[in-house]
Order: sequence, then structure tokens, then C-alpha cells
Amino acid sequence: MSSNIKYQLADLSRGFLFRWFCFFALLVPGASGFGANASYEVRLAVYQGLSRVKVIGKGLVVTDADVGDVLCRGCDSFTVQTVTTGLRLKGVGVRPRAIVVSSSSPIMIGDRSLMGTVEIRKKPKGILVVNRLSLDRYLMGLLGAEMGPKWPLEALKAQAVAARTFFMHRRLSREDAPFDVSATTLDQVYKGIRLESKRTTRAVQETRGLVLTWGNMPAETLFHACCGGRTHSSFEVFGGKIPYLRAVDDPDCSRCPKHRWSMKLRLDNVAKKLTLRGWTGVIDKVEQKKGTLCFIGHHGRKLKLSKVNFRKLMGAILIPSPWFHASLDGNVLLLNGRGSGHGVGLCQWGARGMAERGKDFRSILRRYYPGCKIRKLF
Repeated sequence: MSSNIKYQLADLSRGFLFRWFCFFALLVPGASGFGANASYEVRLAVYQGLSRVKVIGKGLVVTDADVGDVLCRGCDSFTVQTVTTGLRLKGVGVRPRAIVVSSSSPIMIGDRSLMGTVEIRKKPKGILVVNRLSLDRYLMGLLGAEMGPKWPLEALKAQAVAARTFFMHRRLSREDAPFDVSATTLDQVYKGIRLESKRTTRAVQETRGLVLTWGNMPAETLFHACCGGRTHSSFEVFGGKIPYLRAVDDPDCSRCPKHRWSMKLRLDNVAKKLTLRGWTGVIDKVEQKKGTLCFIGHHGRKLKLSKVNFRKLMGAILIPSPWFHASLDGNVLLLNGRGSGHGVGLCQWGARGMAERGKDFRSILRRYYPGCKIRKLF
């Protein structure tokens, strides 16, 4: 899970009562209050930018999202394709701009099995698929994708609180957007209901309504897979200072498969990627200072990149984290690093290690979000 931090605590502290009222109003659409029976809905962007979508289910009901007309009732599968005038469904004469698909059974789109309703809308860059589902159901599937359905219960509970808070923080900042969160590492990974389990369900139920707050607002509860022994501050990675996202020692993530890692990159492939930043020619030398790489070529040509941006350029799948030491060995760039992910906030493998030592979810959250309060909001 990553983040583009432009978070200003001073701004959040202004108009506190108005923002807090909006916070609850956003979470409970159409309600004047909140409580144990309130309905919390997530607008989850499952796919973006597609030209064609196949939908499979039982007894599907398809309606025009804009006018409410029923386009198909009781169908088991259909394909949606973008055309100039809207969306094309085989056997349907109209070309709606958006459709809503509902069923009492799971709805399969791509490799994800979804519950709730699915909105498919034509956008300038292709089809946007948004799954509308309850917050609890969203978290049950998310825990299985972000950690694993069989991870220790207390680690799952810590993740549930962090993920619930992250959703609320995102929803506040995306009131006018077509979705609250995406199903990828841009926000929080969600792969559908197939990763739900009794353990993830229990973790959500036993932490229901609990969120982390800072200054009476939902915190920006970033998390990552593995820190490699020490987390990093938000300033180091994203350039924004957030008091509760600071570096902390973490001796509990040593069992992470990428606690320590090595990578070899061919220099000619690196040089090709650097052309996106204006580089030309071959790489003769690489120098580094804390958090920065400097590539040096013929005639003193230089290009400086932060390790965070170098990882983005090369790909997060190729380079597990931006916390590495670089060196040259002939025509190969050697990287020796630690951890997986951006390294800010909760370390999932560290949370697992703490849980295995008998620590509860509250202790886990206190380590990674120091100074935040755990509050029950519903």
C-alpha cells in the first residue's frame, strides 16, 4: 500500500467541528446519526482503464445507472464493451453510459469474486468497475489479501483497525471522486471474497468500529509488508512530516522472506530506463549518498535520483524497497537491501512477529503509530 502524502495537520485542525460532522455524514449516507446498526458502504475501484469486461454470476439484474431502466434480468453472463456512444451489451439496443449489476450471489469479474453491487461506467480512459459493498465485508477480504487468511489473529486485528482507518481517511479526501479506494497497492489490496476466512471475519468483528485518530481525525495509517528491522518516517519517503509516522525500531520482522535481499541489474537496462529522465549514453559510475543515487557518464554527465524515485522508475516488483546499497560490478548494478514496500507505518511481518510473541493488537498499533488514539466510533 502506498500513498501520495500532502497531508497538512495544521489544515486538518482548522474547522474541526465541521470536518468531524462531515466525517460521520460521509460514512452514513442519508442518516442523521450513527450507531451499531448503521450502514457503512465502500466504493471500491476494482478495475480501471479496460476496454472490455466479462461479468459472470447467477440471476444477474442489470440496470441503466442513470435512468434506472432494467436492461437484463436473470442473465448468468454477459460482456460489456466500450463504444463511442457508451457501453455495448449484446442484445441490448441502448448504449448506457453506466450500468449497475446486482445479485444475491457472488459476481465474478476478471479474477475477483465480488459481493454487493457492481457499477460499470465508461470513462475517458476506458471502463471503470466499482464494487459497492459493506465496510465489514470489504475488510474481511482485504485482510486475506494484505496479510493472509491464516495469519495470527492479533496481527489481523491490528491490520483491520489500520485498514478501516485508512479507508475513512481516504473517503474524507475523495468525497467528490467516483470511488473511495482502489483494490491495488495504490491504496489497499483487495482480491475479492475468496480470501475471506473465519479468522479474518473474527478479526473484523472483534475490532468493529475501532479506528486510530490523531487530533480527533482519522489518521493516515500507512502500512507495508516488511521494514527489515526499522521503519521509516513519512518525511524520508514522501517528504511530508506526520508526527505519528516516524521511524521506529522493529526487531520482529526477521522472518520476512525479504528481510534482506540482493538484486542484480544490467547497466544497459538501467540506462534505458533512465532515458525517461533525460539520460543518454552509458553509465560509467554510480555514487550514492543517503537516499540518493548519482549516475555518471561520459564527459561528466550526471543524473541524480532519490532511491525512492529510482525504485518507481525500475518497478516496485523488481526492487522490493528503496532501502538498499548500490555498487557496480562490471556491467551489473548490485543492490543489497532490506525490507519490502515503502517502509512507513505498520510493518505487516513485524506485526506478525509481535503477535507470535503474545502481543495484542493494541500493542502492535502503539508501536507503529505512536501517539495515535484507538477510538470506537460505532
